[in-house]
Amino acid sequence: MDSERSGQVFEDPQESSDLAASGTSPSAVEWAVGAVSDRLGLSPATLRTWDRRYGIGPSQRTEGGHRRYSEEDIRRVRVMARFTARGVPAQSAARVALSMDSDRLLIETGNEEATEVPRGDDHGTVEAICSAALSLDPGMLSKIYQRTLRERDLVAAWTHVFAPALRAIGDQWGAGSLGVESEHLASEILVTELRSVIRANRPRNADSEAILACADNEQHYLPLLALEAELARHGVGALGLGARVPTQALQSLLLSRRPSRLFLWASISRAVDEKLWEVLGEVRWPLALVLGGPGWPDEPPVPDRWVTVTRASDLASATQALLAPLP
Repeated sequence: MDSERSGQVFEDPQESSDLAASGTSPSAVEWAVGAVSDRLGLSPATLRTWDRRYGIGPSQRTEGGHRRYSEEDIRRVRVMARFTARGVPAQSAARVALSMDSDRLLIETGNEEATEVPRGDDHGTVEAICSAALSLDPGMLSKIYQRTLRERDLVAAWTHVFAPALRAIGDQWGAGSLGVESEHLASEILVTELRSVIRANRPRNADSEAILACADNEQHYLPLLALEAELARHGVGALGLGARVPTQALQSLLLSRRPSRLFLWASISRAVDEKLWEVLGEVRWPLALVLGGPGWPDEPPVPDRWVTVTRASDLASATQALLAPLP
């Protein structure tokens, strides 16, 4: 998470004094990179890269020498973002954006001015996600998710925004007020954003320290991605196996890798006599097993000689259990 963003823009005290010395009113001030990031849903790192490599950046300066984006600069960034989102190489997208004059930029981005990311508390953000899902607006979903991840830590974002939004969308689908395509879109865009967090934070040279998997026939794997992303933020690598991991495949992996930590997710009910418990009974090394989701039996029949079982009720407790030192 970028250090410049924590729910609001933290201005450099020197920059603030520059503005005061210039006598420029806030309404006339051009935009700092942090404010542009907040406004457009692009990371400050991306904005700086586009400025440095392609010349898509701020054209103004304060009296103190700090660079600022004008409204026209922001429109050019919008064009750049639109083309790269469609798969156009960044260099080509920049060439097109730089070729546009003021009138053309205004024409190209006029409709986007009204689609900036809505602000609000957790409840308002959940409603905004539901609205974007209903409208089948992937761009807006992505912007809301990105802003949420900038303004909150990942555990808070998942607990208070993402999970409630997905539940609300599921409830609306069940009630027939939106289609399953809206539910799928909201989930898939969130998958993309969580994978971005994982890629940005995954330790480069660390071996996988935990295995994360869904139980056999379990297809809801978003909680797994959220957990992998949070572990990555703590510098802990994980082998995320995703949905529907067959018990036989899990057995082979356990015997070959002999992991010290294993997280299993199940939202559908699991039987006390299924093959999984036999497989865990074959473990002959210390294994911290963390069970997440409502599908597990109250008393999992796992031998306690080698396997230590912890029930995780939420993302925070799952992370804590997997980060705890082994006994």
